[in-house]
Amino acid sequence: MKNLNVVSKLVAIVCAIGSFSAYAAPVVFTNAGFETGNLSGWNTIGTVIATPSTSVTTFDSTVWTINAAGTNMAQLNASGVAVSTIESTLGLTAGTLDALNTNPDSGNLTNGSALYQSFFGNAGDTVSFAWNYVATDYIPFNDPSFAILIGQTSTVQVLASIHGLGTTVGTSGNSGWINYNATLADTGNYTLAFVTTNDKDTVLSSYLHLDATAGTCVPNCPSNVVPEPGTLALLGFGLAGLATLRRRKS
Repeated sequence: MKNLNVVSKLVAIVCAIGSFSAYAAPVVFTNAGFETGNLSGWNTIGTVIATPSTSVTTFDSTVWTINAAGTNMAQLNASGVAVSTIESTLGLTAGTLDALNTNPDSGNLTNGSALYQSFFGNAGDTVSFAWNYVATDYIPFNDPSFAILIGQTSTVQVLASIHGLGTTVGTSGNSGWINYNATLADTGNYTLAFVTTNDKDTVLSSYLHLDATAGTCVPNCPSNVVPEPGTLALLGFGLAGLATLRRRKS
């Protein structure tokens, strides 16, 4: 009888694990790798294109050529619309992004561009994309890029910047291709957004490239780049937190 009880418990555990595995899976996005050659399935704000390869020239004539993993990738140019417009479109309280733009010279996000898609996911599902950030500006400008996952439990993460949070690339720097990964905390409707911005001005814009998997760079972009201690800004907030954020004074 005791052995039967043990077997019954083991079967229950296996069934529970199997049940969870049946629901937890990678989220499948429409046109995730932009292989259609356009941005179908995605919503855009500002200056966003689909491109197979692109060269970005910085203020000091450094040229970075970024290549897609397949035939195409998305490119966001911060020369877009007011950051406040991006925040309101995504349902973020005004000042949400600027509150994360902490750097040694203070910050004031001006304009930017965004790419986003809404989807339904189960708790435990995973989201994965590859991104590459190029700075055409110099210190003291920061020009950060963000990944935003909006749901019942939401996160805003600074991906990269010139000398602030996230992966810091320095003047005219390139982050290399880095993976963005997230696990859904709840079952429900979500929106995944990527944003790149200008800080303190509206020129020498940052560029953010996105693909389903990592592409390449010419010359070779940095590899194994990791955020410095204390430079990863990950802000978790619920709907109540969204409602209470206030714009930080410059």
